[in-house]
Amino acid sequence: MQAPQTTVSLLSRLRDPHDEAAWRDFDRRYREFLLRFCRRRGIPLADAEDVVQRVFASLTKALADFTYDPARGRFRDYLYRCARNGISAWLARPNRDVVPLDTSVAGHVTPIGAGDTGRDADAERIWEEEWVSHHYRLAMETIRRTFQARSVALFDRSIAGATVAELAAEFGMSEQAVHKVRQRIRDRMETLIAQQIREEDGLDVEPVAVRPPSG
Repeated sequence: MQAPQTTVSLLSRLRDPHDEAAWRDFDRRYREFLLRFCRRRGIPLADAEDVVQRVFASLTKALADFTYDPARGRFRDYLYRCARNGISAWLARPNRDVVPLDTSVAGHVTPIGAGDTGRDADAERIWEEEWVSHHYRLAMETIRRTFQARSVALFDRSIAGATVAELAAEFGMSEQAVHKVRQRIRDRMETLIAQQIREEDGLDVEPVAVRPPSG
């Protein structure tokens, strides 16, 4: 199986609005993340889909001149500001008429909250929670493709709260074998999430503990 493009490489490809494969990849990675953020900000599903679509349309134009510099901020900070601008534009539309999105953030990435007089701590908290959930989901996609279905099912049941003793009885395994399966998947999850973050931020990071998303 071919290794996925890194996010930095993906952003470079997105400069070409005609690179449909790059945009499909970007859509696959980030649409659900953005939708969940909008929904948690109280936007109805149909309107949230509209906001995300408008953010993507804005990015089509903005990324043509965008140069990613990790030293000036993380990619998720840039995407947060785009999403916040999209929500603000949606809220400002009289009778929901179209208001163009502000793409001025494309040339400069500012870490969330830094120098931001309109800082919304609740929005930032939700964004960070959804970002963690986003990377957990991406890693689980790989886990489901690369581990045996039985091992994945055991891990899912473990995450749902089943005890080691319950899992051993349910799957006909020793408790030691259950521990090994869970640890093997956790280790792989930590490696995958760390790799995803490196690809997204363009920076070296330490492995992160696997914590299933809440909700």
